Amino acid sequence: MSVDPGISLTIIKSEIKDCEKDCIRYGWTISEIDDENQSFSVRMRSPIDKQEFIIEINFKNYREEPLLIEFIDLVTGERGTKKAYPRENGKLGNFFHNYPCICHPCSRKAYGGFSNVHKDWQLSGWQQNPKIDSLKTLRPILRAIYSRISDPENYQGRMG
Repeated sequence: MSVDPGISLTIIKSEIKDCEKDCIRYGWTISEIDDENQSFSVRMRSPIDKQEFIIEINFKNYREEPLLIEFIDLVTGERGTKKAYPRENGKLGNFFHNYPCICHPCSRKAYGGFSNVHKDWQLSGWQQNPKIDSLKTLRPILRAIYSRISDPENYQGRMG
């Protein structure tokens, strides 16, 4: 089922607004929204090694489907390369999958049809996935990413 782009835009604007205090506290930068492509980016920096990460968020069909979360290489602008993704040691689980993708129901890329990392996950009703935890909206998703690149016992720089 397709969600009216205006509805997805209204929802994501509200969720971006909910991130304002975290942007100030953690130094995140959220770009302007690209209405045509239904996307925006978030820049965040690891306080451990000062590595900057660019996260592209596509909100097409959001909330019917989860966000499509992709990391972008700072140098080449390529999407989805290992050099663009953080690496972790697994202490907090395998949130950043070697595919590479965020391996969590909040990330559309982890589903069958995108990466096939989880062919058994269903986009329909994604918010009811028992593994979803609290990562159902933008702010907790960005906090989960930031907490992992801020944890000195888990964060290991970049994948590639």
